[in-house]
Amino acid sequence: MLLVDDRLKAAKDHALAGRNDNAALLYESILDVSPGHPEALSGLIETRLANGDLEGAQTLLSKSTAVTGQDPGFLTLAAKISIISQKPDDAEKLVERALALDPYHAQAALLKAEFLASAGALSEAEDLLNTVRSRNTGDTDILLGISRLYYAYGLFSPALMIAQEALSNAPDDSNLSAFVGQILTALGDHGKATSFFEAAHLKEPTNPEFMLALANNAAAIGQSSEALRIAGRAKALFPDLMPAWLSYIKIKAERGEALEALREFAPVAKGAKDRMDATLTLGTAYRLAGEPEKAIQLLEPLMANAAGMKDAVRGRLFSILRDAFLSTGQIEKIPSTLEQPVVAPLDGGQSGDTNPEVLRQRVSEAVMVIDPGLSNLEFMVLARFLDQAGRDKTAPLAGPSTLSQLSGFFGYNNFLPNDAPNGNAEPPTHSGTLPISQILGLPTDLRGGVTGPCPYLPVKPELLKRWQDALSEFPKPWIGIAWNEAQPGLTLDTLLPALRSLPGTLVSTVWDHSRRQLSGHQGIIDAGAHIKRLDDLAALLHALDFVVGPDGIILHGAGAAGTPGLVIAQYMSPWYWYAETNQSLWYPSMDVLKAPRFGHWATLIPELTDDIHARIDNRLASSGGQTEETS
Repeated sequence: MLLVDDRLKAAKDHALAGRNDNAALLYESILDVSPGHPEALSGLIETRLANGDLEGAQTLLSKSTAVTGQDPGFLTLAAKISIISQKPDDAEKLVERALALDPYHAQAALLKAEFLASAGALSEAEDLLNTVRSRNTGDTDILLGISRLYYAYGLFSPALMIAQEALSNAPDDSNLSAFVGQILTALGDHGKATSFFEAAHLKEPTNPEFMLALANNAAAIGQSSEALRIAGRAKALFPDLMPAWLSYIKIKAERGEALEALREFAPVAKGAKDRMDATLTLGTAYRLAGEPEKAIQLLEPLMANAAGMKDAVRGRLFSILRDAFLSTGQIEKIPSTLEQPVVAPLDGGQSGDTNPEVLRQRVSEAVMVIDPGLSNLEFMVLARFLDQAGRDKTAPLAGPSTLSQLSGFFGYNNFLPNDAPNGNAEPPTHSGTLPISQILGLPTDLRGGVTGPCPYLPVKPELLKRWQDALSEFPKPWIGIAWNEAQPGLTLDTLLPALRSLPGTLVSTVWDHSRRQLSGHQGIIDAGAHIKRLDDLAALLHALDFVVGPDGIILHGAGAAGTPGLVIAQYMSPWYWYAETNQSLWYPSMDVLKAPRFGHWATLIPELTDDIHARIDNRLASSGGQTEETS
């Protein structure tokens, strides 16, 4: 007769291999012999959850005994079910009981860390996980938990280091391989990410998340055909999976085939079981296809019933519409897409007061927070509002530590890193927080106009003079150029033919390893070789007569400096390059030239060359830029 321990080991092996039915049979046989066996009951509940049977898991949970109630593993599993059942308070109590029984229980500690992180106690979460890690050396789950904590708050480098340590302990773990690839993608290293996504996909070839990660990564490195093949396979295998369709539509759009993809998706959206999910997906698809107006037409009527929606659905609706409104210049509609309050008091008091003077006072005292969902470039656009409502450059600015240098770029040096590790509490002299992503929800007279104040990028006079002196021996106008690191972005070799025969001097503003693209190109001043910090870049952008290139920190910096320029944008460009009559709404000194359609820059730039020259000539003439003949 098989011993309980033998059956338990066999059941765990089956579960680990994904054979949940076999595992369930063995767990049930153990419970027949030993009712209430904690590990067997926990294992059977996990198989129910793995099969999506929440009701079955809850029924089994009700059969717990006094013995299982003293087992930290069972209590942790019960907490997970409470979370799925949207009972977070019950979950926290169960986790506390589990940790009281075993302070170093890995799964209980991971859940406790999630609760701490969601409450803003990031340092406590990190300390807890590291303490448990010291007692569970090499525990893959703990390492992954710490890595995910760092990743969630933008600390990608330490997240990568710890995730790779976890992967070295469990090289066959496909989820770990995919997570390492995800971190590398966030770091912009799509080339290295490929091998990790491939490893995960080979281990689980029908896992949709791995397929989509591989497809999106292939698209990012310019392997359009391979990306389309994988995304097409994913939506064929999982025709009701909306993320698969979104990936497929995005890749098709980048190939200039957006309408074809939308026609394929239309009958799927109409026949979807979850109509709201399908509708929101269709709205996102319109935006990906470069048609934000259609997204608004489809989704704006849903706003009337937003109050009755689940939080996640309402948040998704607001996010899509907010982007679509910004992409069409409808700034006045942004407040309707923001959850209240705009300014949240630190003391938990009332926050919905709309009295202008009360709101002004709260804004002047609040800590401005760069929320994690805000990209670097979006922050650069909204940085113009930071010194409004009686604030000055000494006011504190909180956010992920990775953005501390960028905040200093705009003169805000009182930066409070609010992420792990070493997160700082808000200073007691400030009575609230204002997420910068929601700053457009403030009244115009409080936050200032969309384009004002501009310029708002500070410059150090001594650095500006140094650049002016260094460039003085070269003919004007001084035209700064920027480019992307690699295809499918706009590289220097692709851009440069469109800049031939321009007057004056071309000045490279690129300071990172992308400078290697200058090799073999004569007559371009390599100013980037002398940029050691962002202050140097700010001074250079102020010194130049014009800047041209693709979307990126250099073009945003030029716009914030008030330097005339031209951004060469993709057909489906981010919201911040909305332009009225070719002039950027957010940067009055900048013109926006959008590609006429989706496609590779190598085929688009020759069509845009005449327009590029005309825009540069017009801007230089209107701004008083000098040519060699007139200088």
